Amino acid sequence: MRIFSLFFILIALALLIQLLIYVTRGPVDPVIAGVIFFGFVACLAPALYLLKPFERPEQRREREEKERHRKPPEDSSE
Repeated sequence: MRIFSLFFILIALALLIQLLIYVTRGPVDPVIAGVIFFGFVACLAPALYLLKPFERPEQRREREEKERHRKPPEDSSE
């Protein structure tokens, strides 16, 4: 899932660069600039949503502590 969201960020970055080049190079058509910007936002929003953690750090720590207490330590002396 993380790789998928990184692809979205890569596409959003490419669209942002394209928009900046388009705006700095010459006469700008607002419709084309708006479409490129909308594409940038449309790629960035799902990427940020997918990259956010699904659980709070406190919940994750509690879950990890419970798992540690459940698993008996492995004896590798044999």
